Amino acid sequence: MEKRQIASYPLRLEPRMRAKVQEEANRNRRSLNAELIVLIEEGLNVRAKQTEQE
Repeated sequence: MEKRQIASYPLRLEPRMRAKVQEEANRNRRSLNAELIVLIEEGLNVRAKQTEQE
């Protein structure tokens, strides 16, 4: 069985941005990391749909 490794990626966020994301994470009962992943995936999906419409 192949074990998948996830690369660590240090990310610098302004305190206000981090607080906003942390609030969303708390509201959605996710960790900060999990919330960031969801936000990135959603943003990429929106961009892909916009590209399809062009």
